Amino acid sequence: MSSKFFLKGKSRQVHKRKSEIINKKKAKKPNAPNLENGHESSESDLEIKQFSDAEQSESDHETAEQKKLRLAKKYLQEIEKEEAKRAELQDVDDAIEKRLQRDYLEQKGKLRIQIASKYIAPSKNDVRLIRAKEHRLALTSISVSNDGQYAFTGCKSGTFIKWGIKEKKKLGVITFKTHSQFIKGGITSLALTTDIKYLATSDDSNDIQIWDPHSLKHLHTFKGHKGTVIGLVFRRNTHDLYSASKDRSVKIWSLSEMAYVETLFGHQSPVTAIDALTRERAITAGGRDTTVRIWKIVEESQLIFNGPQGSLDDVKLLDEEHFVSGSDNGTICLWSVLKKKPLYSVPEAHGSENGVPRWITCLTTLLNSDLFASGSYDSHIRLWNICDAYKKFEPIFNVEINGFVNSMHFTSDGKQLYAAVGQEHKSGRWFKKNNAKNGLFVISFNFKLDK
Repeated sequence: MSSKFFLKGKSRQVHKRKSEIINKKKAKKPNAPNLENGHESSESDLEIKQFSDAEQSESDHETAEQKKLRLAKKYLQEIEKEEAKRAELQDVDDAIEKRLQRDYLEQKGKLRIQIASKYIAPSKNDVRLIRAKEHRLALTSISVSNDGQYAFTGCKSGTFIKWGIKEKKKLGVITFKTHSQFIKGGITSLALTTDIKYLATSDDSNDIQIWDPHSLKHLHTFKGHKGTVIGLVFRRNTHDLYSASKDRSVKIWSLSEMAYVETLFGHQSPVTAIDALTRERAITAGGRDTTVRIWKIVEESQLIFNGPQGSLDDVKLLDEEHFVSGSDNGTICLWSVLKKKPLYSVPEAHGSENGVPRWITCLTTLLNSDLFASGSYDSHIRLWNICDAYKKFEPIFNVEINGFVNSMHFTSDGKQLYAAVGQEHKSGRWFKKNNAKNGLFVISFNFKLDK
């Protein structure tokens, strides 16, 4: 039974296949194209053949000169397309190369931007005074965000204010009355991280307060100094904080971990100023010990520079290899990290009064450029141009500002200068200018256009 069943099934399949083949042969036309042997072409092949014939017929009507012209135009179009693509890629490559070269030079402290000669003295309309009732006493410090959107000012009355530069108004206020558990006196210093994530403040106490610069919420308190903290600075593009104090020490703090790191000793008198850039280094002015020190933190060593007689009150880095200092005897000095003595000095840079030179109350620099500014109490902010391959500096122009210029800060593009001004010196009440106003001066600069 089973064998018979399989035989019948097989015979049905064979007969079915034979009938299909017969039907296909009948369906074929007598002159059907033989595709397997390639004797005939498909419809698309016929279209292509007709098109090529037409093209050939057109080219037959061209003269030799017309044909050469047509081929030449086609060749030029191809070259234009290739060169356009290459130019776009070249522009991108050039931009990347310039950016990498700039970042490398900045990291090594060898970036030099010649911009001071392009500055034009501002008019009265370019100088604006911003006042706030919360700043009852002299302004002592200022910090401007790297993107130029915010400015923070502190004063002797224990208040610091957040300003919106674009909005041109106050965005927040922290006062001694509202935050007495954190603020113990007048604000002595402000520092802001490059990414605007942390704001550090110091006052007449020994503590350092950390705030959120956006919400002004208190985040942390650093304790450890045994004297008033005079200066604060963040290392650029990091959350490493350096602090200088009257206890003659420099301390390092990590805000990423909210932890103390290290203490640096060396100065023989209270530290009066501190600054830092990208490298793991800090530079400090030692006041009455008349020294400037560069602290090589990784190498655990320091470089000592001997300044002029008097008190070295301020120091600011131009780049990683040059810096300027100001003293209470009115002298401004230009330094190189390779020399123990100043490269160039200008005594009585802001003149004298009754035979006594006016103190240099503050300095600020436009980073990696040949420009810096100095302040005193002679009713002028003076701008200086560093020339002769960083071996000399000379005055450019003065900006009339009445009062003690206690702190200054350039915006990163150099188009504006912010100055914290008061009736008194930031560190004491030795003198007072009753006709001056406590406030924030915003100075806008114009530039010479290259012809």
